[in-house]
Amino acid sequence: MTVDIAQSDLDYSAAIVARYDSEQGALRPVAWEGVSEPDERLFDTDGGLGWRAFLEGERRTEYSNDEANDTRQIAFPLGRHGALIVAEETQTDANRTKATLVEMVISNAETAFTRLDREWELTTQEAALSETETALERTQRREAVIRDILVALVEADTRSDIEYDVCKRLTNSSPYRFAWIGEYDATTDELTGRTWVGDEQTFLDELSETNSETAQTTAWRAVRTREPAIDDDLLGNPPYETWRQEALKRGYRAAVSVPLIYGGSVYGVLTVYTGNPDVFNDAEQALLEDIGKGAGYAINAVESKKALVSDSAVELEFRVCDPQFTLIKFVQMADCRFEFESVIRETDDTLRLFFTTEGTTPESVVSFSDQSLVINDIRHVTGDDERDLFECTITGSNVISLLLDHGAVPKAATAEGSEARLTVELPQTADVRRFVETFQNHYDNTELIARRKRNRPVQTEQDFRAQLRHRLTDRQSEALETAYWSGFFEWPRESTGQEIAESLGVSQPTFNRHLRASERNLLTALFEDR
Repeated sequence: MTVDIAQSDLDYSAAIVARYDSEQGALRPVAWEGVSEPDERLFDTDGGLGWRAFLEGERRTEYSNDEANDTRQIAFPLGRHGALIVAEETQTDANRTKATLVEMVISNAETAFTRLDREWELTTQEAALSETETALERTQRREAVIRDILVALVEADTRSDIEYDVCKRLTNSSPYRFAWIGEYDATTDELTGRTWVGDEQTFLDELSETNSETAQTTAWRAVRTREPAIDDDLLGNPPYETWRQEALKRGYRAAVSVPLIYGGSVYGVLTVYTGNPDVFNDAEQALLEDIGKGAGYAINAVESKKALVSDSAVELEFRVCDPQFTLIKFVQMADCRFEFESVIRETDDTLRLFFTTEGTTPESVVSFSDQSLVINDIRHVTGDDERDLFECTITGSNVISLLLDHGAVPKAATAEGSEARLTVELPQTADVRRFVETFQNHYDNTELIARRKRNRPVQTEQDFRAQLRHRLTDRQSEALETAYWSGFFEWPRESTGQEIAESLGVSQPTFNRHLRASERNLLTALFEDR
């Protein structure tokens, strides 16, 4: 509008408006009349007419003389916005009215540019505010989803409850429309739907089949890679695979799958569908990965609980010949025999291990532990010419932690030469095949050599008392019971060992011997026979 007024109403032969480009640090022509292309020299930052008028905020004039006519070029500053450059023949008579009109055009143009800039800034701010509000709403939604699911995971008692709660709560939350959890069987190479919400059996059947088409689904890719897999837009280029046709038929436009993993074991894969493309950004992916990790941990917890309370168990015996197996490396370096005694979990990351060795010195055992990244704080408890008992803490990745994390209870472990044998117990309801696969994936050259079913009879209080009476001699029972009722175990003691010995009519060393033997039998019944 400005250049049109300058040429048609003010009779200038040419007019150019240039605006300042802050990114380029230069004036850029944005509109012109009377010339085919603006002369770039007018805007040269090394002294061009328009550039000087813009920088100095004052009108600048140049004259040019060619064979045809004499021309005057005038540059008017448009404040911080740029400049207006006009051209006219020098023979044209200047008059005050035209000068006043030019000043009015310049003033109005500058005001209009200022208004437009403010409106643009306001629009940008409103858009940024709207985007911030949307991001905040999404963040609050994600926090609500993760909080809701974590509460459900804590309260769930079975694996089925965990999987159903995850699917249900996800599908209750926009923008998710369908969620299902599949279980992969490495032996048969099958992926089957375990849990879902809604009537989608036909769709799941298409996804579960093993063929070249389904190999590209997010669920199968997540199973193969053990990493999240995303398809941002299922509406690609036709022809569509059968499973994709089924998805589009239901209005699903994007999908993401995350594996449910804990301790290296894949319990399944969670797949979520949405009706809009490009929904699964980094934040959504992180949310679903956290849910996958939480579900994997919760499933492991309930299956580990089964191992502790089940009245029947499956006993598995493995032979390991992996030269990198820590026990084999230990017995070969120390030239000894190793035998597992007991383990106590101190924290989630630390175990206290008791073991015995034969055929080596305590110094050799300590020397190996100094080189190990797993063994810490080793202590030689006791020993003789044949056997030595050690106590240590173990951290990091180790075979005991692997067993415990998968609900297996270590019962026995020995190692000698190039071979180690481990016996573990799993609850009767555990997925034995998956556990065996997980164990063999961790250690090369591992063979399952025995599988036995074991009953765990429930022991009543009366059974325990009877077992203890069978273990204790009359003298041991008398010493233990007298010491208990005499307050020997109180703090501070109500009776001394000398006083109790006198009441029993024996010497104090004899009382101490009977008492220590009875305590040993009691603790053996409590810890070793359980």
